[in-house]
Amino acid sequence: MAKKVLFVASVAKKHILQFHIPYLKWFKEQGYTVHVCAGNDFEKGDKVHIPYCDKYHQIPFYRSPFATKNFTSYKELKKLVKEDKYDIIHCHTPVAAAIARMSLRKERKKGTVMLYTAHGFHFYKGAPKTSKLYYLVEKMMVKYTDGLITINEEDFIAAEKFSRKKKCKVYKIHGIGADFSKVRNAKRTREEMRKEFGIPDDAFLVMSNSEINENKNITTSIRAVAANEGVYLLVCGSGKMLDECKALAKELSAEDRIIFAGYRFDAKELLNCADTFIFPSHREGLGLAAIEAMAAGLPLIVSDNRGTREYAVQGENALICKADDLKGFTDAVALLSKDKEMCEKLGENGRKTAEKYELSNAVAEMEEIYNEFIEEKTTETEISIEPVPAEAVN
Repeated sequence: MAKKVLFVASVAKKHILQFHIPYLKWFKEQGYTVHVCAGNDFEKGDKVHIPYCDKYHQIPFYRSPFATKNFTSYKELKKLVKEDKYDIIHCHTPVAAAIARMSLRKERKKGTVMLYTAHGFHFYKGAPKTSKLYYLVEKMMVKYTDGLITINEEDFIAAEKFSRKKKCKVYKIHGIGADFSKVRNAKRTREEMRKEFGIPDDAFLVMSNSEINENKNITTSIRAVAANEGVYLLVCGSGKMLDECKALAKELSAEDRIIFAGYRFDAKELLNCADTFIFPSHREGLGLAAIEAMAAGLPLIVSDNRGTREYAVQGENALICKADDLKGFTDAVALLSKDKEMCEKLGENGRKTAEKYELSNAVAEMEEIYNEFIEEKTTETEISIEPVPAEAVN
């Protein structure tokens, strides 16, 4: 019988396609039948296409743990895992992962391996009190998990703490892997990319690439750049605060220097036309966008959070501020815009730092984890099949 693996996440396009294709590919190369279960976030009318996926199961997951519709999702997933008999299930995103682990309780007793990657726990130091709910859920779900994979030190320590006395192994990896090919192989020149947005060749350009929401703190980036005359900001991304951010740029009389490019498929390439990368998030599990910027040789201006602490070092590859320190971000932009030598030093150090987060290294780390459970499962199967005594045959 063919071996089967199921990947579970909240959405297909913005999560599975963005982060997990190399891992689906790895399982295909090992002879597995690969299934994906996620909500459909493709544009209306677009066909869902997931490379290396043999079958896609469309089950919607709702981000809020209080959404009653998630109970329907739970019943559908429970039926799926019971019928399809997976060898391994690897789940992602908090709510979808919790539903998956609850659905799989009985199947785990029959040998299915349950892995969960926490891309950044929703509870963390300094988090609002409401985050305690996520802590309680994660702690409760550990007993239904065989392997818990984290991507930063703070989450790793937390996972080890609530996994004690539970039969759950805890791991820390260097993120889920960054593909730097588009960063390093830009098809357009710096001048051509700047020309598209009307940015002067000699202007100091700060770049931002993220969803435009409250957590990403884009308003601080706008204010910091607006306060530095002659400095430009290229904002790549979309989100619910886009209109608010555009209004702020206009209010600060900087709409000619604050450019909103929208969601860009070539955002990695555009890094090559910038001079520095700004990343003032309140929280990050890791922060792939900043790591990609380092790979492009850009100095970082980042907030101090559990994610950026994994790679950003003050004065070595970054200038670091508290997320709410507007003056600190403003001064950092001013300093780098006037010090080309510092930009080059921080950028070159960042380029070296980014190497350990490269996709090939991340795949190798996950391959070790996958193989550990595959070998254990094979050993257990061999032990359970006892040889028939010779006398019984005779």
